[in-house]
Amino acid sequence: MVIRLLIKNGCRVTVIAPEQPRGAAETGYDLVLMRAGIRDFLAPHWFEALRTAFSGVLEKSRPDRIFSESYYALGLEKAAAGIPVTAFVHNFHLVHFQKLFSEVDSPRALAYFSLITIPRLFSHMFRYEIPFLHRSEKVISVSQHNAGLLKRYYRLPQEKVAVLHNWVETDIFSPCPAAKAAAKLELGLNAETTVFLAVGSLWRPKGFHIAIEAFKRLAQRRQETVLLLAGAGPYEARLKRAAGESLLSGRIRFLGEVQRTKLPPLYNAADIFLMPSIHPEGLAYTLIEAMSSGLPIIATALGGNIETAGDTGLLVPCGDVRAMETAMLELAANRILRERLAGCARARALELFSENTAREKIRTLLQ
Repeated sequence: MVIRLLIKNGCRVTVIAPEQPRGAAETGYDLVLMRAGIRDFLAPHWFEALRTAFSGVLEKSRPDRIFSESYYALGLEKAAAGIPVTAFVHNFHLVHFQKLFSEVDSPRALAYFSLITIPRLFSHMFRYEIPFLHRSEKVISVSQHNAGLLKRYYRLPQEKVAVLHNWVETDIFSPCPAAKAAAKLELGLNAETTVFLAVGSLWRPKGFHIAIEAFKRLAQRRQETVLLLAGAGPYEARLKRAAGESLLSGRIRFLGEVQRTKLPPLYNAADIFLMPSIHPEGLAYTLIEAMSSGLPIIATALGGNIETAGDTGLLVPCGDVRAMETAMLELAANRILRERLAGCARARALELFSENTAREKIRTLLQ
């Protein structure tokens, strides 16, 4: 995504990658493939392959700047001496630590986390990640929340850290009220059904179990309601068991993995978007896709959800089923409130999370 912004801002871009990106021929950048796979990262032959690929780039022209996805440019310090490095950090090891900890739900999982996950993550964090980010000229985070973590726990100076929000194609993810009834019909729903939607990987940190429990309570009070869950993951079987009778009756539906090209009509079929994360999100793409699609939001007041949603929905305490149910009931019963929040969501997405906004931001950062 950053590559697209750089190209549209008139930059000539060369990408060094361990494998062929999809659609590389249409993107307008030069591609140099390494003789190493992504699973070889941090192995000795990874560094050798990276330096060899970079030497080939230098033979053609010297870059003005190196953009590193996280610390994947580690090992180029000598070869790239004098070239400023900008690290684009979406997730980092501290965030991974928090996510994996929120997935711990049994003594066995806790033992694995303590004996395997923590030593591995902390080794990579202190040995590679933090030193690389300190050596970089600029570190770009996707949210103020994540930027705060980098400054507080990684001790990065204030002036080194900048924020470039994730963005979406607001022309593709856009509301289409006239087609909502038809979109619902495609899913076998009538136009009057209030549709709740959650999109994401089916694993514990996403908090879908909270949404299911809240909806089961709501379903007893409001008949014309449905919960759609789009995604796949290791928690799917547990979530289906939790859904119980609501799954059998069709009130809760698991849609499986939905291709990105099919997400816009799915958002258009929905009335309310749920983001019940129990782990702090940085800046979730699904949340800004839903906002851009003109959906009111119910999200946990956690991490990047707060700065993303703003006043476009209702924020509830993390893990609080009753609060989630109350918010769902409030929006299901109040069409006027839903429409007002939907308008706010679309306006906020256009202002903060559009490609044009991101292009201007990265242009400013590069000056």
